[in-house]
Amino acid sequence: MRDDDDLVPTRWRSLFNNQDWLMHDIMVKTFWAFGVIAAIAHLAVWIWRPWLNAGI
Repeated sequence: MRDDDDLVPTRWRSLFNNQDWLMHDIMVKTFWAFGVIAAIAHLAVWIWRPWLNAGI
């Protein structure tokens, strides 16, 4: 049984409905955005003041 407005890929239909899939999508995108922001912040601090000085 397939609805035309079903957003869930076929292999995940037994686990998710549309609302769950949309919430999952938001959580995954938020996780990746946080990771990217954290990586940029760490790189910026590393450029400003490196914390692993080799031999210094």
